[in-house]
Amino acid sequence: MIPPGAAHLARVRQRLAVGAPLDLTRAAVAGGSPQALALAVALAETGVAVVLIEEDRWDVERAQDALTRAGKGSGITLHSDPAAADGAEAVIEASGRDAGLRAALLGGMARVAPGALLASLGPGDLRADLPAPIALIDQPGEGVIEILNGSDLRAEGLARRLGALPVRVERFLGAELVAALEDEAEALVFEGSTPWDIDAAAEAVGFALGPCAAQDLRGLDRAYARHRLTGHPLPVVDRMVPEGRLGRKGGVGWYRYPGGGGRVIDPLVEDLAREEAHFAGVTPRAISDSEIAARLSRALLRAAKGLVAEPGVIDLLSVLACGFPADTGGVLFAAQPLDL
Repeated sequence: MIPPGAAHLARVRQRLAVGAPLDLTRAAVAGGSPQALALAVALAETGVAVVLIEEDRWDVERAQDALTRAGKGSGITLHSDPAAADGAEAVIEASGRDAGLRAALLGGMARVAPGALLASLGPGDLRADLPAPIALIDQPGEGVIEILNGSDLRAEGLARRLGALPVRVERFLGAELVAALEDEAEALVFEGSTPWDIDAAAEAVGFALGPCAAQDLRGLDRAYARHRLTGHPLPVVDRMVPEGRLGRKGGVGWYRYPGGGGRVIDPLVEDLAREEAHFAGVTPRAISDSEIAARLSRALLRAAKGLVAEPGVIDLLSVLACGFPADTGGVLFAAQPLDL
C-alpha cells in the first residue's frame, strides 16, 4: 500500500505533468552563473543546439573548462557577444545580476531572435522593460520550475523540455521556503551549533540534504544579496561572503571543497560564528539533534502557512526545493495530524 504522503505528492505531480514539451532546435542561454551553465547543459542533453553567452572571453574560457572537466560540452558553443543568439527559438537570461543589467542582456538577445521565447531566471519583474511576451521563471530545486502568472505560455513547455514540473505562481514560493530554512540554520549556527551537526540532524529525520550543504550548492552569495534587499542581515553569512566564502563554486562556504571534490568540515566556520556571537553578547549553547530538526521543520512550516497557493503545490516545493522528507507528503501535509 502506498503511504498517504507519497500518494498525495504523486497526485500533485500527475496533475502538473500534463502537457507537451516545447519543440526546440536552437536556444541561447546567457548569464555567466552556475544556473546558466546548468540550463545550457540540460537543454543540450535534450538534443537542442545551445549557444552559451558569457560576459567576456575570460568567462568563456572558464565555462569551457568547466564543461570539459564535466564531459558536458557536447551541443554547446560559447560566445561573449549577445548577437550570437541569432536565430534562437528560446532565449534565457540567468545572470543573477540586477534587474537593469538583466533586462539589457535579454533585450540584446531578443533583437536578434525575433519571436523567440524570452525567459529570465530569478527575482524581479522585467516585463515592463522588454517586448511582450516574456516569461519570468525560477528553479528553486531539482525537477521543478516556477512560472509567474502572466508569463509567456510557452514557458510551461520549456519546463517540460527540461524534465521539470511547471508550477504557475503569483510570486516565487520556493525561494521563500528556502530562505526560511537557510535563516533558521544560520540562527542555529549562531546560537552554538555547527553546520555539520545541523545537516546531520536534518538528514537523520529524512531531509534529502542538510540545509547548510544545500546552501553551499546554491551559493551563499544569493542569501547575502537577499539579506541586503530585505534589510534584515544575519551576522554569519554576512561576514562569510565578503571573506570569499561563496559555497561550492568558490571552493569554500559552510564547508571546504578541496580540489573541487566533496565537502569536508571546516573548523574556521565554527570559530567565525563564535566570534560573531561574542560580539553580539550571545553565549553559545549545546543544541540537541531533536531541537535542530524541530526548529528547521517549524521554520519551514511557518513560511509555508504564510504563502497563498494551493497546499499541494507548497508541499511539492517543500520537498523539491528544501529537501523536506518526501515520504511525509510535504510540510503542510505532514503537519495536519499534529495541528501545528
